[in-house]
Amino acid sequence: MVFLEIKDNIKYISVDTNIGVIASGKSCILIDAGGSNEDSEEILKVLDEENLCPTSAIITHGHWDHFYGLLEIKEVFPEIKVYSSSLEKAFIENPYIEFYSYFSSTSPLKISDTPLDFKGIKVDHQIDKGDVKIDGETLNIISLSGHSPLGIGVLYKGVLFSGDCLYSTSSLSMFKMPFFTDIEAQFKDLEVLSSYDIDYCLPAHGLPIRDKKNFETSLKENIAKLDSIEGMILDIIKKGKSEDQIKKEISKRLSIKYDITKYIYVTITTKAFLHYLYNNGKARFGIKDGVLYWKAQQKSFKQ
Repeated sequence: MVFLEIKDNIKYISVDTNIGVIASGKSCILIDAGGSNEDSEEILKVLDEENLCPTSAIITHGHWDHFYGLLEIKEVFPEIKVYSSSLEKAFIENPYIEFYSYFSSTSPLKISDTPLDFKGIKVDHQIDKGDVKIDGETLNIISLSGHSPLGIGVLYKGVLFSGDCLYSTSSLSMFKMPFFTDIEAQFKDLEVLSSYDIDYCLPAHGLPIRDKKNFETSLKENIAKLDSIEGMILDIIKKGKSEDQIKKEISKRLSIKYDITKYIYVTITTKAFLHYLYNNGKARFGIKDGVLYWKAQQKSFKQ
């Protein structure tokens, strides 16, 4: 765990999830709140050392690794106000929805590190987009829906807290198949971000993007990553392939060794790409002997 300066009154805590800190005197706004008890203990330790009292927490989206840490933080600072988008509020207040969705709307597997009994955190205020004033600070909220249904980025003094929308160039090599749920929205998210003047970007995971030039490069590399995965999947489904066959080939081509978490994330991202390709007329599907097959050539299957 480290506490790092960005500029002016903006810092961040580096735990499993990067936590933005906007300080104002002895109070501060947190952006995301960690995904474990260990994260929250580290965050609380830093706040104590810096003599800071968190008055608000903005959650970029409703995946539990971004807000589970609020459980312990709220025990120490019960007056803290929680902000999120209107749609992500449902996930934050009802985390079971996230786990339920990961397992195709069925009872989730009881994986050891998944807090299935987590009852959620009450969201006090909804912020979907545009300028908002929180604790005397004016923040620009940017809707980002490629990674989750209505995630948000937070722009303040030229510093963007991008949640899980964007990866630094170096981090892209670590995340061989980034986790997205809506590919068309993800392309649009990157296009939207290209219209902003960003001096510094802090993704929720991985290394920061430290200047305008690197930010522009990262946008291009993120788009290239999407294009590369799209091209790979189209190549894989030149001949009809089932989803399991597609994922097997993806693991081979990208050298992904699946554990259950990686398998779930690749499954979701693969489905997102297949749905995107179908919706844009680049792929078709058909069912044969009870198996759903995907194919790049549109005329190959009769619906």
